[in-house]
Amino acid sequence: MYKKLPLKPLLVAIAATGAWNITVVAAAQAGVTAPTTSAATNDTVNVGKVNASSGILTESGKLLASTNEKLTKKKIFQSTQSETVISKKQMQALGPASGAAQALSTAPGIAVRGYAGIASTGRYSISVRGVKVGWASVAGDPERSGISILFDGIPMNGLVQNNGSWDSNEIPILQMISGINVIYGPGNPASRWFDSLGGTINFVPVQPSLKPSAEVGTFFGSNGTYGLHFNVKTGAMDGWSAVLAGGYTQNNTFRTGSFNAPSKAFAYFGKVVKTFRSGTFSIGGYVNSANEFRPNFIPVSPIQGITTQGLNANAPLYSQTTSGYYYSLPESVWFKQITVQDYLLYSKLHLRLDRHVGLHEMLWYRHGHRIHNRINNFQPGNTTEYYYPNSETFGDKLYFDWKLPYNTVKAGGYWIQQQYNTLISMTPNNDIPQTAIASVTNPTVDYNNDTTNTTYLAGFIQDTITPISGLKITPGLSAVEFATQFYNNGAQGIPYVTQGATNFTATSNSSKTFTKLEPSVGFRYAPVKWGALYGNYALTYQNPINGAFGAYNASIVNYSTLKPVKSTDYEVGAKFLIKNFMFLHDFTFNVNYYHDYLSNETVPIALANGTQKFAGADATLNGVNLTVADNPSWHWHLYANLGLSHNYFNSYTPSGGGISTSGLPVSYNPNMTLTAGAYYRAYVDGVLISPNLVDQYTSSQYLFDNLTGLPSQQKMSGYNVLNAGIAFKTDKLNRYVPTLKAVSLSVGVTNLLGRKYNPIEYITSGGYFGGNSAGAILADPGAPRQYYVAVSAKF
Repeated sequence: MYKKLPLKPLLVAIAATGAWNITVVAAAQAGVTAPTTSAATNDTVNVGKVNASSGILTESGKLLASTNEKLTKKKIFQSTQSETVISKKQMQALGPASGAAQALSTAPGIAVRGYAGIASTGRYSISVRGVKVGWASVAGDPERSGISILFDGIPMNGLVQNNGSWDSNEIPILQMISGINVIYGPGNPASRWFDSLGGTINFVPVQPSLKPSAEVGTFFGSNGTYGLHFNVKTGAMDGWSAVLAGGYTQNNTFRTGSFNAPSKAFAYFGKVVKTFRSGTFSIGGYVNSANEFRPNFIPVSPIQGITTQGLNANAPLYSQTTSGYYYSLPESVWFKQITVQDYLLYSKLHLRLDRHVGLHEMLWYRHGHRIHNRINNFQPGNTTEYYYPNSETFGDKLYFDWKLPYNTVKAGGYWIQQQYNTLISMTPNNDIPQTAIASVTNPTVDYNNDTTNTTYLAGFIQDTITPISGLKITPGLSAVEFATQFYNNGAQGIPYVTQGATNFTATSNSSKTFTKLEPSVGFRYAPVKWGALYGNYALTYQNPINGAFGAYNASIVNYSTLKPVKSTDYEVGAKFLIKNFMFLHDFTFNVNYYHDYLSNETVPIALANGTQKFAGADATLNGVNLTVADNPSWHWHLYANLGLSHNYFNSYTPSGGGISTSGLPVSYNPNMTLTAGAYYRAYVDGVLISPNLVDQYTSSQYLFDNLTGLPSQQKMSGYNVLNAGIAFKTDKLNRYVPTLKAVSLSVGVTNLLGRKYNPIEYITSGGYFGGNSAGAILADPGAPRQYYVAVSAKF
């Protein structure tokens, strides 16, 4: 039996921290600390209203603006790291129904694959320079949970989840996101989290503002796509400012057949900020829920006996070349329903203790919940799946900064504790429609029931040294501790277990703690004000996934040989930021070379019987990223990014030992990605017209072979997708509607040329279809041509 989290001490600690925050805020407001400088700047500003002509903000306005964490071009240019920000314009280019994954696909070095086209209700795998996060129904990833995902700076990742530490449909409403920050690689210690080996992505929601405003919109499109969204800002009132945003979206699958696989999602966000004489205090909350029906894979070529009505049925063969490129199975033969939910509550305190010392504190709670409900009537005797994991996470991060001559020092740390329960009930397949839940007449025959309690601690210090003008050096050191308690709960809590049922997990109750030091250093040298050279190095660690501790593993794990994942990462590059020179306006250019060596990886491989095996691996991920953007005139905005990579396994050892193989390619890592976008705008009779084109190319990729459990030398084809849209914005209706500021209409087409392509292919071991399917290639097709129309109004 597992031990429960010590909730009472946690709640006491949280309550105490919250009470301390409130006390500090109250004291600060009362004038206990009353420096004459703002938290955002050391310049003294007279209190007063915003000066519209000069653009100078009040002290309160600067404090409020400082709570917005979205990166700017200037911050990116001044950093020692590779960073980018995805703007509203880029997010909107792929249509109003697109979600987190589609937005990220426009950034350099990021590749996305999934089964839902552009729908935000689906789940996608996201690769940042070869390191992955998100859904992955195919194996071959050396690092599946190596990207930290933040919402308004708060971690969303599960701590040890093998698959689903974060799902892209946890951000289903992009209209509530103002920008997306991306830090490539581990980053500096102050911005680094437990899953930041390959990068950190921060979804920055719309923020409270000085002036009140509101926006509401709706959209619809192909395949039953429909959605609503809104955001309301109160404006600043006596130092208080708040925002409330939300939305709903729904769609059917673009796959053809008798079942339209309806999916839907919603999300709501609220935040209140209080500014006072020495800082800011904010409370925020976010809730999201996505419910989808995932279509099954389709064979690329026909397989004898695999038909659209089941195994050896009197029906057409099921494949892209026979039943149709986008065909999906009837609901009576296959369905998988998936629910993903989050509840996030957090607070932030930024306080200037004096002219040179600042305090920053974040406190949060997150509840994560998933349900998988799957029936596969394709094979006689196959089991159904009811999978219902959940997690409870508490965390706190506290650090100080000191502004000294030629130095800015940051020091602090974080504590995160999570309890993760993973439960699976597999029942006999008795053609029971729309349910996979065990009952007296349909009892559990295979199951998994593990609890993983994890406590992560980190302490860090970093110093940004500026010995001469134009030179910045940032050495840093982190100390991390990953403590894991693993409990195999057996059949406890599993409904209606039949005698002799199989427990997927063989490892008994165990625990393991890792303590490591993480040194890092970054530099930036700007010989001219518009150009800089930069580079960085970091040695970082990550706790193994719960599968490495024994979850879902039919083999007993030897904890004495278990090691944390290790990343040795370095990169060098050059940045340019030119405000105005000839035809260059707000011109940005960044080129960098990166090299990341990952060791002690555990690669999960799903078996046909529902269990998993885990190969050991070391891998090298290296390549070049290039991005460029410019506004050659008021009318035009142009951008392009290129990612080149060469990723391979230095060693790959099959589960249970055996011969270690070197030089195998890392599956599902395109050696080239290219995105280019062109935006134009012009006023015509009081209407702002803005057409755009965005082209995305993904090169060929190596497949993973589930039959052998090895990366294969076989490739899937590359593909190119062109998207086009046009937006119209006018204030001509303002005279008819009180407080109306503007109305916008946009229409667009994704996959304008109607390309047929498969973003996912793999070699099956026969788990889905049985019969003669072992060794065949299965695919998830990309979406065909789709359209959208969107309308919004701003007040």
